[in-house]
Amino acid sequence: MRAVLIAVLLVVVGFVILAVGYAAEQASLRAEAQKARTISQAFATTLKGQLVAAIKADGHTSAIAVCQQIAPQISAQYSADGLHIGRTALKLRNPANAPDEWERGVLESFQAALDKGTDIKTLERYAFFGDEAGGKTFRYMKAIPVGQPCLACHGANIASDVRAVLAARYPGDKAVDFALGDLRGAFSVQKAMQANP
Repeated sequence: MRAVLIAVLLVVVGFVILAVGYAAEQASLRAEAQKARTISQAFATTLKGQLVAAIKADGHTSAIAVCQQIAPQISAQYSADGLHIGRTALKLRNPANAPDEWERGVLESFQAALDKGTDIKTLERYAFFGDEAGGKTFRYMKAIPVGQPCLACHGANIASDVRAVLAARYPGDKAVDFALGDLRGAFSVQKAMQANP
């Protein structure tokens, strides 16, 4: 009887340890998601400000240079402490922004949710991914909706001068024919987490 009680006690203690570990993992995941959400919003705000300023100063063709040259600088500005933020999409303009397998799956799930009427502003996904060495990587994606300023370079009625610059800089461009509110792509965040000692 005593052996049975000890075995039951060990099982209960094991479950408690697992539950505490799971709760800590979930709290860490939510904390990283909040940081990634904040960084994604800051990236979006900074990029939009640069785009609007360029358009006001020199017209829509200047916005192309902002996305091509300034956006990577903004990405570098917000990428620190093992964290990297970038952009990706299913319909690419810049092949360097091609999604990996996980990003593609998330983008496809975002589109499916949008097709079912989900508010694009709520579309995000995050998770931890473990590796063989015992470490883990945090990943986060936040949907980017097509806004009014985007349509000049990504819409169905692109001006001929803008179209000419796009053709010269991005001969394989697929990022056109969007409508207001469509899924343009997503901000994608990755962060290598320190392994627990």
